[in-house]
Amino acid sequence: PDPSGYMSAGMNKALAHIRENLTRPFSEEDLASIAGQSTSSFSRAFRQHTGMSLVQYVKRLRINLACQILMSDEQAPITSICFEVGYNNLSNFNRQFLAEKGMTPSQFRRLLTVTAKPACEAVPA
Repeated sequence: PDPSGYMSAGMNKALAHIRENLTRPFSEEDLASIAGQSTSSFSRAFRQHTGMSLVQYVKRLRINLACQILMSDEQAPITSICFEVGYNNLSNFNRQFLAEKGMTPSQFRRLLTVTAKPACEAVPA
């Protein structure tokens, strides 16, 4: 990431818009308008600022949000989490989660339940 981008008020507004609307649809054109740039200029500046494309950045934030929900709500169905974090297709969510975390949401949840057990329960008597 390019630290000089932190000086850009327009880019900071666009990043704030992403955080505030992460679970809702938005377009690169919307963000470019917020930043006061053309779409192509915004795309270049965004990649320079964050070190990744807008799609990669949003995917990472949404998957991290899904991880937080998986860790905090053991009862929430994965399908509900998928829609809650802004995906509209469960198979795409599973595929993106796997690509980002190296495991499916179900595997992530199982891993959490195994590692969260107290030590006395983890070792048979």
